[in-house]
Amino acid sequence: MTKLSVVCCMMMLAALVASGGSFSQCPAVGADTLGCELLITVTAVDGSGASTAFSVATASPDQGPYDSAEDTLLGIVNSSGSTLNSIGLTGSGGLPIFQFEGDGACTYIVCVGTDPTGYGGPGVTFSGISAGFDSGTVNFAPGVANGASAWFSLEQKITANVIGGGVPEPGSLALLGLGLATLVGSTRLRCFRK
Repeated sequence: MTKLSVVCCMMMLAALVASGGSFSQCPAVGADTLGCELLITVTAVDGSGASTAFSVATASPDQGPYDSAEDTLLGIVNSSGSTLNSIGLTGSGGLPIFQFEGDGACTYIVCVGTDPTGYGGPGVTFSGISAGFDSGTVNFAPGVANGASAWFSLEQKITANVIGGGVPEPGSLALLGLGLATLVGSTRLRCFRK
């Protein structure tokens, strides 16, 4: 097997790791018939139950916005070992992910016990939204137990690399490592040929 074949196989594997299949933590909403478009996995929380580290994966197949325009359905899984009470999110580049326009997921389906915006799933509310609507806090009541999940929706067509505040997803780290290894390997080959 040539080095190029090995590199291509490793890149395809990394891409598969980065996408996570379908995510059933969310109900079917509009165009997102398979559940969540994005899945946030919380890996650490502080003493108050606020997320301090998370990764984000995209559903496969990619369903896009549930309204087929610019609203995203997100699931969250708590793998921190403690109860998750909140997570702070930021839209990169000032993307106004908290600029709620009245077309949240709960305008498409019947939701019980949601926040007044219509964007939160059961027990989910929002607070601390910035003046530019690009950052805010998603709150969970009574909290998401370790191993449990919740869901909510946000504005804009959000991709895994748009949400700030977390850590890179494993697939991104694998691609970065692969790129660095390829760069080092090609540099070494050129050095030995001289």
